[in-house]
Amino acid sequence: MCGQLTTADSIRTVQLWGLAPATHIPLGDLATRYSTFGGATLEYTKKNREGWMIGASFDAFYGNSVKNASEIFGGLSDEQGNFVGVNGELAVLQAGLLGGQITAHVGHIFKSHYNPNSGWLWMVGIGAQQTQISLRNERGNFPQLQGSMLRGYDRLHIGPVAKVQLRYLHLDNNERINYALGIHAFLATTQNIRGFNTDTGLLDNSFKWDMGVGVNFTWYLPIYAKQESFFLTD
Repeated sequence: MCGQLTTADSIRTVQLWGLAPATHIPLGDLATRYSTFGGATLEYTKKNREGWMIGASFDAFYGNSVKNASEIFGGLSDEQGNFVGVNGELAVLQAGLLGGQITAHVGHIFKSHYNPNSGWLWMVGIGAQQTQISLRNERGNFPQLQGSMLRGYDRLHIGPVAKVQLRYLHLDNNERINYALGIHAFLATTQNIRGFNTDTGLLDNSFKWDMGVGVNFTWYLPIYAKQESFFLTD
């Protein structure tokens, strides 16, 4: 006799497509350049019937979180701190963080709860990280900081990253409400690929320990393996 596996009472194979907002608190050398910033994650994870998970994700960083922006760009302003652009118009500049991580990850559900497919899980990942200062010029009238002229001011750092997470995963019995709540930490070893900072006139080629912690909420679209079944025997 053959029966169909259900999420409520059986461990199932499932592909999880996730979208997550996040908040990050920078630590280490990253905290010298940025304050708390936001993030958005696009994730793909496949869970097997042993509770193991494997996948990849892209985490985008963003926020008006640049520290000491006035010092970095102050050499281009007048005595009142204004940026005088083309034809004598004042330029309105907003410095922000632009960056992200690309990682591959593996994880495992170590304590099930609600149903066999939900519960507490750990996840570790490795990949690459990039951070830099972006500059928004609302009027587009300050060519001194446009295009390649921004190099040397943008603090472009790239390097490998390792990430760990603790999550609670909820996969609904009716396959409608599926999410994860998590905390995470990451450690990246990065280097300024420009090699110098234009505003200080100094070399900047040392390795940085860019760290951070944060929280995230992931909303999942699950795709279960078709025709998973079991057999009952006398």
